[in-house]
Amino acid sequence: MKKIMALIACFVVILFYTSAYAGSIFISGHDPIWHSNFGGNTAGATNLATTGIEYSRNGSALPFLFVESYDAVPSGNAYEAPFLISNLGYAATDFVKADISVLNSFTDFRSELNNYSAIVVASDHGGMLSADELQFLNNHSGDIISYLNAGGLTAFAESNATGLIGAVQPFGFLPFLVSSTSFQVFESGNVVTPFGASLGLTNADVNGNFSHNYFTSTGGMTPVDLYNGNTAMPLSLAFRGQIGTGGVAVPEPSTLLLLGSGILGLGFVRRRLKG
Repeated sequence: MKKIMALIACFVVILFYTSAYAGSIFISGHDPIWHSNFGGNTAGATNLATTGIEYSRNGSALPFLFVESYDAVPSGNAYEAPFLISNLGYAATDFVKADISVLNSFTDFRSELNNYSAIVVASDHGGMLSADELQFLNNHSGDIISYLNAGGLTAFAESNATGLIGAVQPFGFLPFLVSSTSFQVFESGNVVTPFGASLGLTNADVNGNFSHNYFTSTGGMTPVDLYNGNTAMPLSLAFRGQIGTGGVAVPEPSTLLLLGSGILGLGFVRRRLKG
């Protein structure tokens, strides 16, 4: 009986450490928070926005960090933080808005992130993500990747359509995802993938508004919906699991060491059982 319990314990060690370092990412060329208040399909936008945010929160009750500027609003844009409450149903205590001044006030950004269930990044067309906030996130990519193995991230459209982000690399805080293409297209004929459907989305949720970028590289993530059903033009991507600077599903060295220890333990117990 002791040998069996030891074998089970080894399996538990392996399962625990392979799942302990896992995060959730949802990125999209849609701008559903803005369209939850403006646009032809507010219901679909609302479901898409909440699905993306809650996917990255992954059941955590901690508030999320909502990254958005307080800069002057260009025509066609709006501060999206109020829509989190008025349209998506979040309470004021469910998130903390952070513009560049708040982000710069963090003495240790990586440690600060432990206070949040996820990072949620506003769009730059519709929403108010500016070059300052995006550059900060890009500069702290290592901190974000480290955090993502215990937390989550949702980021919506980055297209520079209204000039807010300038030449700053869109989605540069995910170094393995460096290819996105800006376009401004009315949503018609978009198709949710089986994976997207498993998240609770339907085709109705991804049509009837406007999209602002699609992804030409997935970084190993799974497409959620496709522009006109084209598999080469995913509009949203998601992933839950281990994340590293080289892409998703990359175990950290500490995880590999612990996993190796577990495997060695299994081998030892197996030899004992045979003896």
